[in-house]
Amino acid sequence: SCLLIFVTGCQAEFFVHSTSFFHILNLKVNFTMDNSMAPLQELLTDMVVPTHRSEIKINPEHITMLQGTKSKKQLSRKRAANKSSTLTRREYARLGLHTLPARQMLYEEALPLHKLWKGYMREHLGLREGDTVPAVHEPTYDAFSRLLVKTDLHGAKIRVVESKCPTLVGLSGIVVLDTKNMLKILGKDNRIRSIPKSECVFGMRLWNMEFTIFGKHLALRPAERSVKKIKNFIEPFELE
Repeated sequence: SCLLIFVTGCQAEFFVHSTSFFHILNLKVNFTMDNSMAPLQELLTDMVVPTHRSEIKINPEHITMLQGTKSKKQLSRKRAANKSSTLTRREYARLGLHTLPARQMLYEEALPLHKLWKGYMREHLGLREGDTVPAVHEPTYDAFSRLLVKTDLHGAKIRVVESKCPTLVGLSGIVVLDTKNMLKILGKDNRIRSIPKSECVFGMRLWNMEFTIFGKHLALRPAERSVKKIKNFIEPFELE
């Protein structure tokens, strides 16, 4: 025979299985892990018919104790509290979070952001005006290309060089929002457009340098992209 004891907090549930008979006992008693076997033997003895109590033999090896720190009610309350502290995607959309108005931003208002981005790139890439991009055969090219693709694009001036959708080719502007799959750019006509990353090839200019970046390799959130190990897929060239 065997005995399973499920302990939750200060309560225990006993399930007794015997080869000759099967009993399921659901008893709630005060019980702790530090208790000895004597109280348990006494409890089980009291549940047996008096004429057969002398035949009771309890083998400690047949007792399994499964202990939980919290009851199901406590766990469900904790899950409900955690769930209520975060917003759902539908609530995000209803509140207008992570969205930008299509025609309420001016291109001139984004120029300071672009200026700030150029200062960030100067420090991020370790470049100065007049520097050139490492050639493909140079040892520093791999490190430079990986560093470039991890760049935060908020404030960058980009244009769509190629795209599966012909209407997107030639669109340009300042990046005002970079999400996992989309770039939102503010054009000179003061209109925000959503550009799918995976469908496009982007050109990005910095001083006398211009870079061609395949959007399918940018399909990550900026925070994830900055720490992800990335292969080379950037083709740099200098403007004449």
